[in-house]
Parts: sequence; structure tokens; C-alpha cells
Amino acid sequence: MTIEGAISVKAAIKGKKREISTIYISKSKKTKDFNYIRKIARMNNIPVMELETEELLEHLKGKSHGGIGAEVQSRKEDEFTEGDIFYLDGIEDPFNLGYALRTLYAFGFMNVLLSDRDYRNMEAQLFKSSAGAYDLLNIRVSQNSLEELKNYKNEGYHLYGLYRGENSKDIFEQEFKPRALFLLGGEKRGIGSELLELCDEFLYIPYGSDFRNALNACGALDVTATLLFKQRKK
Repeated sequence: MTIEGAISVKAAIKGKKREISTIYISKSKKTKDFNYIRKIARMNNIPVMELETEELLEHLKGKSHGGIGAEVQSRKEDEFTEGDIFYLDGIEDPFNLGYALRTLYAFGFMNVLLSDRDYRNMEAQLFKSSAGAYDLLNIRVSQNSLEELKNYKNEGYHLYGLYRGENSKDIFEQEFKPRALFLLGGEKRGIGSELLELCDEFLYIPYGSDFRNALNACGALDVTATLLFKQRKK
């Protein structure tokens, strides 16, 4: 797979989630940022090809590469570190998923569980939309989300479902448990019914207007991550 742009290439090098076969750089790019990429590539024994513009375009087909790209292998699956977990269920659009990952990384929440799907064909887009966070987070794709979430619950995680229902609680009034796992669903179908049954609590986001529709997944995630970050800082 080819990734393009300085942010994506830096993330691939620093994240160490995948093998990098070759980095392509425009010979004319001598900025501080590009020289830094050259330096860390050498430190990690990654081949760098310095190319003229015409040669570069033989390898990079996008319009926003900015003079740099890389050939990379598939991403390795991660082990989670201690801390909160976010399970993103059915967020299918790569731009929405990338924005969600960017938000989580910005707030320092490193563990992301994704619903079962082949994400390889959208990786180049995920690099772009997440501003590189895709290769800096601990990401696992669940093969059996129901059993996996049951295991986390047995390990002492408190499962919060972002869901507007009769028994849902105001998210702004919550004091989150020390080990929290948040379930957020995509716009089309939300959180699956079997997974909802596992939740210890349901949370909703109150509005300041008579808006009748749900926020999209990224909007709900922004609110949740902001509140959780504020509480974890105390």
C-alpha cells in the first residue's frame, strides 16, 4: 500500500505498527520537516529514494502528497495498555472513523476496539483523515465483539453505551468509573442490540435546543472524550 503526505509518513515511522519498504521524497524538498523525516528514516534503517518530480509521480498518484510518500505493509495488531477503551461499532465512513481516531489520540486515549471489518482498503484514507493517529493508537479489530466485551466486563471494566433511551443518564452529570469502556455506534444502525444488553449504564447528550436528531458518531465522541479527559486530569 502507498501512503502519501508528511504527516502520514512520520506517523508510520514513529508508530512502528508496520514495515516500511521505501520512502519517496522529492529532491527539491529541503525543509526542516522533510529533513527530520530523512533523519528518522535513517535511524530506523528505512530506504529513502530522492526523486525528481516526474519520477515521484510514478509512485505517488494522489494530489495532496506534498512531495513525499511511502510503500508500507499491512498494520500489525496491537495489545492494549492499561486505561480506558473506546469501542467504535459500525463507523463505516473512513473520514468519520479517521476524525474519531484523531480526537481520541489528541486527548490521550490510546485503546480503540473496532467492529469486525477489513480495513485494509481504507488505510490510506484513515492516515489522512486521522492526521496520522491511525498508526499511533493501539487499535484492535474484534472478531467476536460480544465475547470480547463480556471478557472486559469480567475484568472489571464498566461499560457505558452512548444511547438515547428511557433509562439513559445525562452524560454531563456522570462521574466515570476508574476503568471505563465506551460503546459508540455508527450513524446507520447505532450500537447492536446484543451489545446494548451488556452495558452497565446508558448515557445521552442533552441539547440546548429542541433538536430532535442524534449527533453523529464523531460529535458524540468529541463530547465524551472531552468530559472523560477533564475528569481523568483531576
